[in-house]
Amino acid sequence: MKSFVAFDFETANRNRHSICSVGMVFVENGEIVDTLYELINPEEEFDSYNIAIHGIKPQDVSSAPTFAEFYQSNMEKFSNKLFVAHYLPFDGYALRDALIRSHTVPVSKRLLCSYQLAKKLIPSQSSYNLKILCEKYNIPLLQHHNALDDAKACAYLFLALTTKFEIKDENTLVDVASIVSGEYSLSGYRSSYIKRGKTNFSDIEINTDADQAHPFYEKNIVFTGTLGAYKRKEAAELVAERGGNPQKSVTKVTNYIVMGEFENTMLNGNKSSKLIKAETLISNGAELEVISEEEFLKML
Repeated sequence: MKSFVAFDFETANRNRHSICSVGMVFVENGEIVDTLYELINPEEEFDSYNIAIHGIKPQDVSSAPTFAEFYQSNMEKFSNKLFVAHYLPFDGYALRDALIRSHTVPVSKRLLCSYQLAKKLIPSQSSYNLKILCEKYNIPLLQHHNALDDAKACAYLFLALTTKFEIKDENTLVDVASIVSGEYSLSGYRSSYIKRGKTNFSDIEINTDADQAHPFYEKNIVFTGTLGAYKRKEAAELVAERGGNPQKSVTKVTNYIVMGEFENTMLNGNKSSKLIKAETLISNGAELEVISEEEFLKML
């Protein structure tokens, strides 16, 4: 776990494929041996909101390479590497979406998330924001939302966590944190995930004093597939805090079914029994909505 590539993307707008800058940090045996920073022409319009976050403007990238050009020129550096991002549900899918959009064939790589690892190893944290975790571990973060600075911070954080908890390899990672690395290759994209046993919702207390205007208030919610940001029970507890009712299975009164790895499931047709039942109920007139984990997080 001491050799990997930490990476971070900034985007021009809400589309994950609209990458406008790349930061990568190459770590070998626990030491940074190389860094890579590149402005990228997303060939799309910039949103003012995104510009306010990272400061990159359209004129800054007018002569920059596209993401496909950047990726193809650096393929040898990426092949069969372990890639680590802080919040893989964004950066991992941004990588995938940018390559799909440009019809670029990916080289094989494994994927892990320092955000997911921190949540698993230090559950008492009030926040898992990169800046806050850097403060906790005295890691310098010179310019948050500069892709290279964020990638460096991610690299140091990942090293700090794996060192403190004596995680030496991916087998140890499963033993210590129950995290299985993801993969991106010709066969498709799969994010890292937490290996789970059966989830028990019976001890979760629903907040009856929650905001009645919240979209999950008094709604019945089912989870299916592998979630990236939370364990399934953690997600259920967040629903309960907002006055919702987490369900183990899909019924006629289910309001939402939240899908982990939404795009992968829809593209490859690997539908769970819960999703198949939900689609049957919807076809019979049930007021049930299938949403991605990304949509779920926004609604929270």
